[in-house]
Amino acid sequence: MAAKEMTYLDHIAELRRRLITVLVTFVLAMMAAFPFAGDIIDYLTAPVKDGLVVLRPAEAFYAHLQVSLAVAVVVNIPVLLYQLLAFIFPGLTPSEKKWVWLSIPPLILLFVGGVLFAWFTVVPIIYRFFMGFTSETLQPFISVGNYISFVSGIVLPFGIVFELPVVIALLTGMGLVTPSFLLRYRKYAVLIIFVMAAFLTPPDVVSQGFLALPLIGLFEASIGVSNVIHRRRQRALARLEAELAAEEAAAEGTAGKD
Repeated sequence: MAAKEMTYLDHIAELRRRLITVLVTFVLAMMAAFPFAGDIIDYLTAPVKDGLVVLRPAEAFYAHLQVSLAVAVVVNIPVLLYQLLAFIFPGLTPSEKKWVWLSIPPLILLFVGGVLFAWFTVVPIIYRFFMGFTSETLQPFISVGNYISFVSGIVLPFGIVFELPVVIALLTGMGLVTPSFLLRYRKYAVLIIFVMAAFLTPPDVVSQGFLALPLIGLFEASIGVSNVIHRRRQRALARLEAELAAEEAAAEGTAGKD
């Protein structure tokens, strides 16, 4: 028996159920991470030689919440991906499903790579840059809440934007994006990148530049990846059309003999 076709309300109900699942797992991950937030804070603040301060009675508690929230976001990514794929897969073609499956491992690897690159390279550079403006009369007096916001405001956006080449490759493989489209709107993409960097990073030009410039490089690399995939896709479509034409010609020849 064929599966019953879902109505619009059925899709809405399923989407609601999957969003609730993501939200519940997010809350559980945040609760599980909270007892370890102190150890994570100790690791994150180790590079600060002069130590950090607490300016408000609840600031240390909120710092633990911030860290737990960031951990929950990272841990919940596989759950979010699974629920998203389970929702959209029934409506995809076999070719589109193949491209989605191929994109999952590099998506995860690039996210982790972006986070590690930001933590080990970008954060120290930006931190030293700003600390270079201190002096005997301008002593650093950094609160733990501001420092955690500074680190998470750099690390998490880098993890997200490093996935751009895979997203472009996926959209190209599914036929939704072409290299000519990317080239045509390149200048608008650069503008959007700087706007995104302004929203995702701490409110300073240096942090925004450190995010925007690698993202522009990733966008340019994405154009090259899109070009390769688009050519392969066009060749595959041409072969498929040739095979269909040959089958039609053979069928017509057989019919003519009859």
